[in-house]
This record gives sequence, structure tokens and C-alpha cells, in this order.
Amino acid sequence: MSISESPESPLVKSWDLKFQLAMEAIKSFEELSKLPIEQAQELFIQSTKIKVPSNIIVKKVTLDERYRQKSRNHLEKGLKQFEDVIDEKWKEPNDRLYGEWVYAKEEEEIRNNEMDKIVLHMHGGAYYLGSAKSSRSFTIKFAVHAKARVFSIDYRLSPPNQFPAPLCDCLAAYLYLINPGPDAGFKPINPKKIVIAGESAGAGLAFSMLLFLRDAGMPLPGGAIGLSPWVDLTHSMPSFWDDLVDKVDILPKILGGRKIWPSSPAADEYIANVKALSNKISQKKPTIVGHPSFTKVPRFQFYCANEALAIPYASPMLAESLGDLPPILFQVGGLERVRDEVIFFSFKAAFPHEYQIPSYATKNFAKSPFKNPTKIILEVYDDMPHCWHMFSFSKPCKVAFERCCDFIKRVTSVEDNNSSMIDLLKEDVVSPSILISPSLVAMRVSINGEIKELNEADRNCLKYNKIGIVPKEAALASKL
Repeated sequence: MSISESPESPLVKSWDLKFQLAMEAIKSFEELSKLPIEQAQELFIQSTKIKVPSNIIVKKVTLDERYRQKSRNHLEKGLKQFEDVIDEKWKEPNDRLYGEWVYAKEEEEIRNNEMDKIVLHMHGGAYYLGSAKSSRSFTIKFAVHAKARVFSIDYRLSPPNQFPAPLCDCLAAYLYLINPGPDAGFKPINPKKIVIAGESAGAGLAFSMLLFLRDAGMPLPGGAIGLSPWVDLTHSMPSFWDDLVDKVDILPKILGGRKIWPSSPAADEYIANVKALSNKISQKKPTIVGHPSFTKVPRFQFYCANEALAIPYASPMLAESLGDLPPILFQVGGLERVRDEVIFFSFKAAFPHEYQIPSYATKNFAKSPFKNPTKIILEVYDDMPHCWHMFSFSKPCKVAFERCCDFIKRVTSVEDNNSSMIDLLKEDVVSPSILISPSLVAMRVSINGEIKELNEADRNCLKYNKIGIVPKEAALASKL
């Protein structure tokens, strides 16, 4: 990768002028961090709206509260060991739960009222921005190119709704699909016909939910897709702090994504809730999975307290084991902050016995029932920043979605979980250099869509010895 020093040329030499201008437009969103949180949330939705094409149908759905109640019951059991570090307000939603169906008009007629390909989508936005509406550039592509029906959920946002409120809503959406009531208008969907997908924090939610479904013994979907997924809330990996990435990526170099200022009703309420939760934690003095570095810095995530950072359903990369999950397709840019965490997650999932890291979170791995390798396809795209999938005009975006949709078609056509990696891949990409093991295919994808093996630098994060430890740079985190 080559950085241009000329102000008149694209920052990255492989980018054309159109890509450069699109990047500059996205970077202008950094101004949102200077606005009151409520205003930033509304402005983000308005500025990311796209016109729905004439061949696409979008239907808004209000989910019956019983789905969220069922989800809440499951989570209360699964999170009991962590309850001392969680704000209990997640159990008391103050609004309805909405989602939307997105599909092509030609899919309007469903034979026997059955659906053979479903994408359950979670939008990105660092857990405090975005909506199903703001992510239609993603959901429409899934619908058109995979010929799938997409259900996108409007989960609750931080800071008023902290972990596990968004997870609760996404799980409710999954329960809606696999066990709908008579008023839903469709029959129960076979979980193996569902692919869970998301971008950025939405992808983090997708993998958090996968882990929870697995741990709770609930039916697993056919597969999952993570587009530039954010799976490490400790920001511990080297690429997050890389100076070269800092010049290029659209994600800000700040723990947690933004500061809580300026003062506003939501900000003031959040600060009061943080203090109350902090007092609760200090009184309970809970002993849960974590590292001393967590409490050496002020709180820096809207989403959860520092003491909760290593809960696997908050930071899925830090789970005790990432084995026994359905097939996963990861796509990450070579020039984005989350690159290393995606690469590490991929290897840890494909080789559960070899990557028992971080030691504080995997000390009981020997007792884990989830030791079978997860089938992983890892794609690292040359010179791409965070969520380049937004740039529909670009070749890397077109290649990425072509590969996503091929994955959706393949995993939803498999009858069981015994499929080989060959079954999950396009025939033209199978080669010894990218077939790392029977459970892992890892590749670089060039600007023109050519397939090659990972760079040596891509593997450096696998040797990193501070995984899951909040870095010293956290001293610059915003203070409450």
C-alpha cells in the first residue's frame, strides 16, 4: 500500500478520485462527535438515507412484545453470573421494537408461504448510531444479489440503552423468525435457512448472539457474515492504534468512538447512570472474567462498564472458545482499525485448541464443550477502510457483495453442518496457499478482485502478547 503525499491525489494511490471524495464525505461525519448525542443520532439517520429502488419492497414491522419477553427470559439465565456489572435498565424497554423486511419484488410470491433464504441483519453505528433505514445500502444488496428476504432490526441504542439491551432485541428478532405467532404472516423458518449478518458493531452483535445461542443450547442459524466486524471492546489489537491506519480509516482514534460531551438530557442521564452502576459494582465487588487494565482507566464505552468488557456477549473475540459455531464469512479492510481483531477471531475460531487467548478469559477452556473448529472464510481487502461496502460504485464493494451473496446461497442450501470448506467456496478460489486448514480459508483480495494469500504482516497479530488488555493509549480516553 502506498500513501500519496500530494494533496491533489487520492490519499491511497489505488483509490480513484471518486473513492477519495466518498471517503472525505464519510469523514465529515466526525463532526457528529461535537453535537449532543440525541442530535448526532438523528442527523446520522437523515444523512444516510437512500432512496428505495423501484424493484425493492420495504415493509415495516412492529414486533409483539412477547418476543422480547422470551429473549429477556433467556438472557436473564445466561447473564446471571455477570449481573453485578450490568445496568438492569435493559430489562425495562420504554419503546416498541421495530424491524423491516427488505426484498425484491420478484420475491413477493412465496411458494407454500415458505422462505428458503433469510438474512437477519444488524446495522452498524458503534452501538449509538444507525438504524435499519440507515443500513439499506447493505440490506438491499443482500436482497437483490442473494435473492433473499432480509429482516433488519432496529435494536435499542446507547447511551440510554446499554448492554445487553441491543442483544436482547436482536435475539427477539431471531425468535420472531424461527417461532412466529399466527399474526406474523409466515410459517416458522428453519434456522438453517437463516444467515445472520451485520456491519461494524452490528456484526459484533451478530457474533455475540451466535455465542449466546450456542451456549444456551438454542438452534443455530445456517451461517453468519461479518463486514468489518467490531468484536473487541477493549481496543487491544495493534491495528487500532496503527499510525498508517490513522491516516486513512474513517473510524476515530479514540476509545469508545466518541466523547459524551456536550451536555444534553441523554448525556446527563448517562453520566448519572454510570455513577450509579459504578457504585453498585464497588459495593458488590464481583469476581468475573477480566484484566486489571480495565479499571485503570475511566469508563470509555457507552455500551457497557469497563468491568464488563470481557463478557463474551459484549466482546465476542474474548470468549473462552469460538468453536462449534456455524460457518462464518469475514470481510475486513487491509487499512482499518479492526483488521487485527478480525484476523485473530478467525484463527481462534478455526483453531480453538491453539489460540486459548487471552489467558484470563480462557483459563477454563479444558472444561469447555465447544472445542470443534468453526469453518471460517477470512477475506482481507487490499487498501480498504472500515465498511468500504458503503461505496456501491467501487469494484471492491461489488466483489465483496458478490462473495457475500454466494456464501448466503451456499450455506442455506447445506442440509447439515458437515459440509467441507469446498462446499462453501466458489470453485475458482480454492488453492493450497489460501486453504490454511480444513476449517480455515484465509485470503487477500486485491482492488481488482484477484485472490492471493495473506501478507506476512497480516499474521503478526497472532503473535501479539497483549490481546484483551486495554492499552496505555486509553489514558487519552474521554473522562466523565
